[in-house]
Amino acid sequence: MKMWKRIMLVLVVILLGGAYSYGEWSRPIYNTDVGTGLYENTGALEQDIAFEQLFTCYDEGFCGLSVKLTKLDHPVIGEYNWEIQDVETGEIVGTGMIDESTTENRLFESSSALKRGNILLHFPKQKDSAGKEYMFTIREEDAGSDETMAVYLTEMNENSSSLKVGSRIMDKAGVIKLSYQRFNYETFIVFLGIMVYLAVFIKFIYKLFR
Repeated sequence: MKMWKRIMLVLVVILLGGAYSYGEWSRPIYNTDVGTGLYENTGALEQDIAFEQLFTCYDEGFCGLSVKLTKLDHPVIGEYNWEIQDVETGEIVGTGMIDESTTENRLFESSSALKRGNILLHFPKQKDSAGKEYMFTIREEDAGSDETMAVYLTEMNENSSSLKVGSRIMDKAGVIKLSYQRFNYETFIVFLGIMVYLAVFIKFIYKLFR
């Protein structure tokens, strides 16, 4: 009976670890070692100035991204279209609108400098995204001169292919994190390792004070 209890406990731990390890995991396309105080921005994105970020996905299950914006000195922003394009096939895999309602959330208004200004964009999960190049574009749809916004920029990392803002090609990357819906094997292994450590530690303490 004792052996069956142990087997059941191990199975429960494995199931909990599996459930905990499956979900959305994010990876930045920018250098996270650079402090927020050194971030730049694109300047106002207007009718003839689009934001175009080319990047390569590292993982399967690409399903969204977060991007850090600023309203500049404006109380509100106008309407901007965004889209994600599979560069190889030309297929638009995600599209939507960024407007004032997009910024009405705790994340955008967070007291944390790292989180403040971030918005989340989602689209259908891309099963074969690992190693593929995608283009993320933001274009002004309907914004007055007092409703423009900008995207924060910083140093790129190894999977930031190129950035174009209007006619300028920049040696920078947008402050963007890619979201992947997948099973995270690293997290699963760490979870099991912690559970084994706790089990050994509790058993040691039990024998010590028995």
